[in-house]
Amino acid sequence: MRCGSGDCQGEDDTGLLKSCQRMLPYRRNHISAHGTLASVNQTTSTSPADGWTTQTLLDWIEQHLHENGVDEPTLVARWLVASVIGTDPIHLFTDLNRPASIDERDALRHLVARAARHEPVQYLLGEAGFLGRMFEVGPGVLIPRTATEGIVQHVLTWYRGMDPVDRPEPLYIGDIGTGSGAIAVTIACHIESAQVTAIDVSSDAVGCAEGNVRRHNLSDRIDVIQGDLCQPLGDAGDGGRYHAIVSNPPYLSDDRWAAALPNVREHEPAMALRGGQDGLDVIRRLLAAAPDHLHQGGLLMIEVDDCHAEEACRLAQACALLEHARILRDEFGDDRFIVCSRR
Repeated sequence: MRCGSGDCQGEDDTGLLKSCQRMLPYRRNHISAHGTLASVNQTTSTSPADGWTTQTLLDWIEQHLHENGVDEPTLVARWLVASVIGTDPIHLFTDLNRPASIDERDALRHLVARAARHEPVQYLLGEAGFLGRMFEVGPGVLIPRTATEGIVQHVLTWYRGMDPVDRPEPLYIGDIGTGSGAIAVTIACHIESAQVTAIDVSSDAVGCAEGNVRRHNLSDRIDVIQGDLCQPLGDAGDGGRYHAIVSNPPYLSDDRWAAALPNVREHEPAMALRGGQDGLDVIRRLLAAAPDHLHQGGLLMIEVDDCHAEEACRLAQACALLEHARILRDEFGDDRFIVCSRR
């Protein structure tokens, strides 16, 4: 029997930022590079008067990245140029004839060389967007994706659907596999009563998440703990119990990992992405452990690969402590989340 499904919609990001974050590890993006590249003279001189403007830089970088097989060369070119000249991608188009300085061209030359080796643009810039906020990211830390915003959206919908009289305060939330801390921080920003325990096994991720918690002034409401999945939950929260537990765990199967794009497979942390032969190894462990840490009626939400969402839902339905297991879709229409409640 097919589990129930629904939709999650994103908010607060500009379209361009959302597009740039659609660099999903599972498949090609929903958008593709477009347009005809202008012919650019690649024999540069040292003077901006020789024709190196914002427009010619964008055209040349896009063409170079396209020739090197980089995913979404148009978007990457825009982000790199915008970063170097100190603006945002939208405002690039307000002055396409702006001449580029020698220093700007030197900085771009270094960044473009790294991008041509498929290093993610978020690592090059040192940050990534998530629901309208910026988060520090770097090698060793999973880049937050637009699809994952659906976790935050559903938690907010679930919380706002409560009778205000019955809303627990504080609202204890566990974030398993927090990575950059984007989910934990965004939930805490939207729910003032939230007290979040954010857990990751990676020391790189823990350090990054701690930095993002400080960046968003939430050190008093988010505890970042290094540990394996649910193990640290027992020493935190409401006596080891939580009103909601969310997770974006490793869930790519071996086959999906082998087919992942180079910017993912060669640069992002495998431990944050690979979920074993069928992609469900970590999800099985979460379903076995997380219910013990939920209050009755508490929410459990896990991000999954669309290709095994049905099987993940069946696993959740088989858990004696869980009920109402169903599938929710991400904003691209893919089966992306398993949602259930503690009996």
